[in-house]
Amino acid sequence: MNKALVIDDEDVIQDVIKRALRRRGISTREALSLEEAREALDQDYDLVFLDIRLPDGNGLDILPLIRERLPYTPIIVLTAYGTVESAVRALKGGAFDFLEKPFTLKDFEESVKEALKLREVYRENIELKKQLDEIKGFGSLIGKSRKMIEVYEAINRVANTDVTVLIEGESGTGKEMVAREIHKRSGRRGKFVVFHCGNLSPDLVESHLFGHRKGAFTGATEDKRGFIEEAEGGTLLLDDITTLPWETQSKLLRFLETKEFVKLGETRPRKSTARILVASNEPLKRAVEEGKFREDLFYRINVVRIELPPLRERREDIPLFVFHFLEEFSKKHNKKIKGIKEKAMERLMNYHWPGNVRELKNALERAVILTKKEWIDEEDLPEWIVRAKPLSLDKIVLGSKSYKELMEEFERNLILTALQQAGGVQKKAAKLLGMNPSTLSMAMKRLGLK
Repeated sequence: MNKALVIDDEDVIQDVIKRALRRRGISTREALSLEEAREALDQDYDLVFLDIRLPDGNGLDILPLIRERLPYTPIIVLTAYGTVESAVRALKGGAFDFLEKPFTLKDFEESVKEALKLREVYRENIELKKQLDEIKGFGSLIGKSRKMIEVYEAINRVANTDVTVLIEGESGTGKEMVAREIHKRSGRRGKFVVFHCGNLSPDLVESHLFGHRKGAFTGATEDKRGFIEEAEGGTLLLDDITTLPWETQSKLLRFLETKEFVKLGETRPRKSTARILVASNEPLKRAVEEGKFREDLFYRINVVRIELPPLRERREDIPLFVFHFLEEFSKKHNKKIKGIKEKAMERLMNYHWPGNVRELKNALERAVILTKKEWIDEEDLPEWIVRAKPLSLDKIVLGSKSYKELMEEFERNLILTALQQAGGVQKKAAKLLGMNPSTLSMAMKRLGLK
């Protein structure tokens, strides 16, 4: 049963509030002075009503203590001596609402209704924090959905082995974090090194991966250690593996089979104990079918495969991410953000998230930076998220297609709509969708859009 604390020395006000709350199933505890109020703060309450003028002082003087003891309880300030200054002080001190006596029952009911909604949001935030604490054993990885539980189980199975692991998933799903967690749990004493294969021109990839000797090619003015050497005794993640040049793929295959590599400019093989993990934004098997990736290397890499689901396929994890990022960015930008309003959360839950967790993270950091309030609301979210229309369920014949097929159909229609509004310009369409042009390009390729 919900409970309210009423700090007011007028019997009539106490009686009116008590009767009104009883109809809502809310019990009350009375405090007729500041002294009694301090003693009453040994319990939790769903609502607090605070009169400004009390027999032993100003009610606003106890406001900081109430906020400290009951940080998740809405406070409604009541006074017959209301002034603009008192209202401003009360609201700045953390009060939820300010009602001047004599107040109408309608105004009172409306204030209580909104306060209880806020209290429910507080409860949800507390529950989310508990859930986050329960899953923090997996570092930066967040999620309680069935698909993420499967990812956690796979990480535990492969961590203490030397097997090569293929990590697949759309851009922004957290492939590098999975690789870091595998390394962390492996017990390896060497470093965790990441090589983004697509960030270099083909003629430089081999030099950065295997290293080179001075004079090996024009511009090689000194000896250089490659990423394989840097990851000695540790783990090397090859990200965006499908962009690896064909010739380099052959040399990588040799390294995986023999644990030997040859630096550019040398002939003598070197040994390495570096463990190789591989990440790809697109299915590696499809790259093989398209002739972009060696089939023999694919089978050598695809010993254990971990697939990271896109955010739209694990929407139940969105509230956990929201709470985590709001907490992180509140500290980073020195803001006092308490949580997110119900309507704003609905917008986030209904959005398709083509940029996955990375897009959600950026949207929430933007909201924290720009908001002037303690609670994130709809107006703090990016425009493209607020105006996005949720998937229309009334037009779907359930059972006609699988969940994955339905989501791909929705994603395809979403991208086509953006392209139409952008006049066919992919860069403009990507901006409308709030995603990187490269991410849009990969999504279009995956969905067969030209």
